[in-house]
Amino acid sequence: MPSNRDRVVIWGDGAVGTGLAVALSRSLDVVLIGPSGCGRGRIRLESTGEFSGEAAVDKLEAGDDVDGKYCVVAVKAFDLKDVASLAESSTSNRCICFTNGMSLEAEWGHSWNNRVEPAVLTAGFYLMNQRFVDTAPGSLIVSSGGSARSLFKDCGIPIEITDNIEIVRWAKWLVNSVINPLGALVGVRNNCLRPAGLSSLINKLFLELVQVIPFDYREAAEEEASVMLDFLLSSSGNRSSMLQDIDANRRTEIDFLTGLHEKRLPGKCPAAAAVTDLIRAKASQPFL
Repeated sequence: MPSNRDRVVIWGDGAVGTGLAVALSRSLDVVLIGPSGCGRGRIRLESTGEFSGEAAVDKLEAGDDVDGKYCVVAVKAFDLKDVASLAESSTSNRCICFTNGMSLEAEWGHSWNNRVEPAVLTAGFYLMNQRFVDTAPGSLIVSSGGSARSLFKDCGIPIEITDNIEIVRWAKWLVNSVINPLGALVGVRNNCLRPAGLSSLINKLFLELVQVIPFDYREAAEEEASVMLDFLLSSSGNRSSMLQDIDANRRTEIDFLTGLHEKRLPGKCPAAAAVTDLIRAKASQPFL
């Protein structure tokens, strides 16, 4: 491969990884890393919807030698353990991580604070097939002092800057913990949840799960989450990632989202417990 001077390595060839590959290809060479057996070579990708475009990127498999100036991690939370050391070795800079959920530090390992720069994506990505993704409105929220701001400045997705990414991460966790499992259970897009008659359950889950957030972040995260939630419920036609996983008979991130209440607030979130159990049962159906 040529010099890594203008190359970004994206770990994860799912909806988010594919969508970001198209967006970043406007200004950078992109290498998209998928799991072993996914295939290698020069491929063309396309995105439609809010952030449309086409890209030619290099596709590699996890374990292949690769290096880049930038590294983006867009894998599922339960895959972080397998990806962490490989992602770190692919760049001398920090890894910008868009993985959903909290308690990710435990999955990544001891180098999380030194090597990982968390970022938050509110835009929606729906993988139609391995080379085609549909996109819904939203933004990239990045730390004021991090490298993500310069990396994504020309990608075409609106960027918001925050001085406290942990508040935003907890806010996004709260929103995802409400919207994702409900969308997956009912089989509808985000903006169809209220019309489907789920407003009371949405409010109940929100009030239960806000108590899971650490006290120092709670008030600010609740305020931010309220704005995010209202936007997604009213304006986002995206199919949540958990709904996409259920439809594709894939493992879900429920343990890192709604199910986190079991570790942080056991026995005190009955609605969240019921929703978590329902998702686990639904996800297990193809294997019964």
